[in-house]
Amino acid sequence: MLPAEYRTMHEVELSHWWFRGRRRVLLDLLRQAMASEGDLLRVLDYGCGTGGNTQAYGALATVIGVEVDRAAIKLAQQRGGALYCCANGTQLPFGSGSFDLVVASDVLEHVENDIAAASEIARVLKPGGVAIVTVPAHQWLFSEHDVALLHFRRYSKVALRNLLQRSGFTIRRLSYWNMLLFPAIALHRLIKKPRALHPVHSDTRPASWMVNEALSLLLTAEAAIVRRMPLPWGVSLLTVAERL
Repeated sequence: MLPAEYRTMHEVELSHWWFRGRRRVLLDLLRQAMASEGDLLRVLDYGCGTGGNTQAYGALATVIGVEVDRAAIKLAQQRGGALYCCANGTQLPFGSGSFDLVVASDVLEHVENDIAAASEIARVLKPGGVAIVTVPAHQWLFSEHDVALLHFRRYSKVALRNLLQRSGFTIRRLSYWNMLLFPAIALHRLIKKPRALHPVHSDTRPASWMVNEALSLLLTAEAAIVRRMPLPWGVSLLTVAERL
């Protein structure tokens, strides 16, 4: 069962500044992949959670969302916009080469055996298919936020590159994102290091309307930058990788 923080995702992921900013980046990458690859007939949202992103992808392509948690799938189905199924991410119920594109947005850090997960993503992609992957960056930022969300790790650029290359991908692009807020978030995360016998909480909480809109504007501006060039630092990493 997902932790309590995840059960609030369905309520906030369409409006919260962080989810909105990430979704804008992912949709831009998806549109770029469609432009360079031609029409993408089948897209897999790997680890779709409660379906906020899946619904948005469904406006651009035929999408299947897969998620291990049944409660999350039920919430995703309420959103519509795609087909949804419940399955283990290291044993997907799809044939090899079933998809033109896979999006895995902040999923691999939740899987203990991330090489098995990445290899399974490669298996269900057709040769030349594209994976768009985002993960949290910098293990030194591992905090109670990560513990609350059941993260096994955060990633360096080298670690993410090596993971995907070992799994059968070549890297097209690799960049940080959430750069503009990096100093404030890094300071907060360093202060909120996990402590024994101390309750842990995710940082993902509703903000006031004004704060939420201001932070959304910042990430919207950053999305316009990352479309054109890699960012030198950030709280997260994103990559576009091609299945060999």
